[in-house]
Amino acid sequence: MEVSELLESRETMFKELSNEFEQRLILIHREQMKKWQEEITELRLVDASNEEASALLNNARFLLQNPIFDS
Repeated sequence: MEVSELLESRETMFKELSNEFEQRLILIHREQMKKWQEEITELRLVDASNEEASALLNNARFLLQNPIFDS
């Protein structure tokens, strides 16, 4: 095998490894983005639930501070 063939072989191997590495990084990025999107969805649900609970507590506080008496 000549030196030029060896260099060409190494260059091809390096390009293949580089492409595989890039594809793996893209896959990891997509998986992380999907995970973050799921976490954001869960946090939005928790936030909505907290807002609902806060509204109920505010209504209860108002009723306790402003009792209505029937005569």
